[in-house]
Amino acid sequence: MPIRRRLASACSRVRARSFGVAAASQSADWLFPVPTHFGPGRAAELPSLLAGLGASRPLLVTDEALGATPLVARLVASLREAGVVVRVFDEVKANPTDVNVRAGAAAFRAHGADSLVAVGGGSGLDAGKLIAMVANTGLDLLEVEWTVATPAAVAPGAIPPVITVPTTAGTGAEMDSASMYTDTAAGIKRCACHPACAVTVLADPELTLSLPPHLTAWTGMDALTHALEALFVDAYHPMCDAVAIEAARAVRDWLGAAYARGGTDVEARSQMMAASSMAAVAFQKGLGATHGLSEPLGAVYDVQHGLANAVLLPYVLVLNRHAIEGKCALLARALQLPTGGAGGGDGGDAAAFDAVLDWVLALGAELRIPRSLAEIGISADLGDAEFAAMGAKAAANPTGSTNPVALDAADYEKLFRAALAGTPPREFSLL
Repeated sequence: MPIRRRLASACSRVRARSFGVAAASQSADWLFPVPTHFGPGRAAELPSLLAGLGASRPLLVTDEALGATPLVARLVASLREAGVVVRVFDEVKANPTDVNVRAGAAAFRAHGADSLVAVGGGSGLDAGKLIAMVANTGLDLLEVEWTVATPAAVAPGAIPPVITVPTTAGTGAEMDSASMYTDTAAGIKRCACHPACAVTVLADPELTLSLPPHLTAWTGMDALTHALEALFVDAYHPMCDAVAIEAARAVRDWLGAAYARGGTDVEARSQMMAASSMAAVAFQKGLGATHGLSEPLGAVYDVQHGLANAVLLPYVLVLNRHAIEGKCALLARALQLPTGGAGGGDGGDAAAFDAVLDWVLALGAELRIPRSLAEIGISADLGDAEFAAMGAKAAANPTGSTNPVALDAADYEKLFRAALAGTPPREFSLL
């Protein structure tokens, strides 16, 4: 067999089903950027994947809500039927904390675990990876802070293998070791990662069929935010830009279907799971001010991350307008958004930005995204000191450092005030 054909067979082993060769609801194995086993029904392969990693005593990590569901019970049953000695740790908050991670690390050691199975949205996935990084290494979470220039050295095998099993299509946390958590002492979100944390992805879209419409909407908008913010980062990375645009196209085509009929539409769920993973690959390039503010909001007010992003995204698009109009022209062409005048011609970069903003606002309305932060549980009666404190936390959050327009604490405070009040995004200005 020619070498090119052998490589194609090994790197993209496709088992096509009745959905057609272009359907996402078929099975495929990818090696980029990490080993990924994608396709409906593939959760059944979890025991064999663990065996292939030489593991037989995993700690299955998930969040408090998901831990009590039949989905987790089925995964646990399949492992035990295969002779795998599994323990479940589900003491993880929706916004994971350092306290949750320390408790999980203790559970890992008490079980004598040799691997991690991280199940869920961002909460279970991030907590599982964080536990793997610290349980047997002796490292503190601050020693694996992603901003540390030289990651702390660990003994070979000290960080156990991790299988990530996403149950939402939005966070993209399954695709690398980077993991968010709340530093409870400082009241801020931090990100940790380590190059020795090896991740294998088991992406089964059928695990998202039971996701309710509101969570489908919130996590889907999280994926869109990742794609758009990555695209608009002012850096030359054409590979990430291309992946970001394709992720946005999939959201345009499939998020509405997943929201409306997600309990039965495996193709829509598959396309959105792929979109989420692609957006996570794209944001290796960076993110922006939407995340710059949403992450400290999550740390202080414990709001759902994707929902906060969905509310903030239109405001951030407006404040970035003059820096991103050119990229919006590229995006509008790829997504076939209407940008012409009455004659149907090309209206230029400004018209392309308007088309992108119109699309994002219309999608939010279709998905019933609230129009203000006050509607998602943040008090509208905050004092000046609370606004100033949030502005400072957002300005210090490195996630927003790659926003195409540099923002300071005062700018973030204005953004927070506008989004809390529900000021129409088109009327928002930093001036």
